[in-house]
Amino acid sequence: MRLEDNVLVIRNNTCYRPGIMNPTEKTISFRADAEKIDSLDSLAAAQDRPRSYLINEAITNYIELHAYQDALVRKGLAEMRKGRVVSHEEVVKRLKRSGRARP
Repeated sequence: MRLEDNVLVIRNNTCYRPGIMNPTEKTISFRADAEKIDSLDSLAAAQDRPRSYLINEAITNYIELHAYQDALVRKGLAEMRKGRVVSHEEVVKRLKRSGRARP
C-alpha cells in the first residue's frame, strides 16, 4: 500500500478519503430529529441498505414529485393564458350533473 492511499483530507469538519466517493458526489450535513434518524436506520437495516441510500432515494423522490407538480402548474398557466379555462361555477354544475358533487 502506498503512503498516499492513507491520506485523509479534512474540509469543513468532514473527513474525506480519496477514492471512496464518486467524483460527481458531494457530502452534505444536516440536522434531523433523533426519532426520524432512528426510524430511518430501522428501515435501512430492514432493507439491508445504508442510511445514505435511503436518504438519496428520498431526495430523488422529492425532486421528481416537485418537478412533476411544477410542470403541471406551468401547463395549467399556459392553458389559462390561451383562454382555455372553466369557471368554478361551471365545474360545480358539471359535477352535479354527473352525480359526483359533494352534498
